[in-house]
Amino acid sequence: MPHLLLSTETRTRHAARSPETPEDLEPLRRQVSAIIDAILNDTKPDEAPVREQLRHHVADNPGEPEKALLNHLLAISTAVQDEPA
Repeated sequence: MPHLLLSTETRTRHAARSPETPEDLEPLRRQVSAIIDAILNDTKPDEAPVREQLRHHVADNPGEPEKALLNHLLAISTAVQDEPA
């Protein structure tokens, strides 16, 4: 997983040319789906906006939970970086 240490732009380029087939992604997709389910099943009221945002990412990436979670994490990361210190 050394590619996780690369910049966002480099990771995006790496992902775009990734040679994995859909069958290769099944174990990852099961894990990511479990993570998404855990987040969406949380009931903390103060985290409702985060869950709603994740739902939008899942809806925008049907059948590709790994992309939905990645987009969600990137959006959260950008939002946190944009907050005043």
